[in-house]
Amino acid sequence: MIALFLLLQQTGIAAQYPGDEGIEKDPRVLFVEDFETGTVRDTGARWGEVSHAENMDLSADVPAGSPGVRSLHIAKNGHLYTHTKGVDTLFARFYVKFHEKTGYIHHFVHLNADASPTPWPKGNAGIKPAGDQGFTSGIEPWGQWGKAPAPGVWHFYSYWHEMKGDGAGKYWGNFFDAPRAEPIPPGRWICVEAMLKANSTPEAADGEQAFWVDGAKVGEFKGFRWRTSDALKVNTFWLLYYITDQAARHNNDTATDRVYEVWFDDIVLATSYIGPVQGSPKSGKKVATPGRSALQAVPVASKATRTIYAENFDAGPGKFKGGEAVEGALSIPPKGASAWGGWSTTVGETTSIRFRLKPLVDLDQVSVLIWSEKLNDNARFYLTGLKKGEWKTVEFRGVEVRKGWAMDGPSLAGCTLNNISILFEGAPDARVLIDDFEVRE
Repeated sequence: MIALFLLLQQTGIAAQYPGDEGIEKDPRVLFVEDFETGTVRDTGARWGEVSHAENMDLSADVPAGSPGVRSLHIAKNGHLYTHTKGVDTLFARFYVKFHEKTGYIHHFVHLNADASPTPWPKGNAGIKPAGDQGFTSGIEPWGQWGKAPAPGVWHFYSYWHEMKGDGAGKYWGNFFDAPRAEPIPPGRWICVEAMLKANSTPEAADGEQAFWVDGAKVGEFKGFRWRTSDALKVNTFWLLYYITDQAARHNNDTATDRVYEVWFDDIVLATSYIGPVQGSPKSGKKVATPGRSALQAVPVASKATRTIYAENFDAGPGKFKGGEAVEGALSIPPKGASAWGGWSTTVGETTSIRFRLKPLVDLDQVSVLIWSEKLNDNARFYLTGLKKGEWKTVEFRGVEVRKGWAMDGPSLAGCTLNNISILFEGAPDARVLIDDFEVRE
């Protein structure tokens, strides 16, 4: 009996559920997705967010050992984004297949710890997070500057409060490469599992991350002080497929026949090692009860329920100075627009700011600044992932806005919120539109 228990520990949760049948009922399992239930839009609704659903479909191409009949197929770009309850250790198993003619990938699947989770991803590229704010690690194909054939080799791309910078004030994901990394074979299904383990106490440097390929441990990295607060938990899974020309340039890839398509299947998130699918269900093909974002179960009391200030700009700029009302929206120049004194509230857990935004030019980011007397400085929040000519609804909590250019100082928690400035870098004639501005609590 002891030998059997040790064997099950080594082989993982999946060994106890042939064909993954019933695996979603295991108390260690937090989330399951086999793409057997509903449409792509239905799947996105369960997860919390789907991006570029038009690039996705449900495919009959599944792994040889899969207990189901459908997988998720993504062409070019797209993501699903979800949350689990907060845990100190998260394992994520997924099956993936890259097109035989795949090129290099910019970013891929991530596991995150987020102190203030939102249904959508936050744009923090180039920014070092505060130790009580978050940490993240992506299990990604890496081209090794063109030395590895596309899509590359598996490695981790990580952000945390003790990460190294680039020497010019920016902080890009730090690389963690396996000692004997093998090229990822395109055109066939692969079982990948990643683990992110928080440090045991704020002072301890005993955090870890590791990954397995087809059940074999390939990369293991220890000694991280991921967080400075025990309250910060791993709680986010980002199934991301992000393609840019930059990835090809970084790897000196001049091929003209690249096909950017990927397939995902049989995703399980858990607090213990999962392992590949083993065996077959008793009744043939099965359909798991699909997971649902933990944010959808957040009690109403923890959400903003009252609007304390709203402006739709139909009658002009309202309390905002520096912008111009244009066709029911506020047009903002690079130097920005600000509002002071139109509202006043103390920032608590439910205090939030929401508005719609549309860049009329290509932009890297839009900056939100809020002056705090208590902090004697501006607190900042950065908006990224914007597209020229497309409206995007943004919402963030006041406790996510932090002092310092790198957002690595104290948050606005407990501070008076009575102003806001919205600005960006661009040519003098560049403009960004905002609309439907609200402060809520």
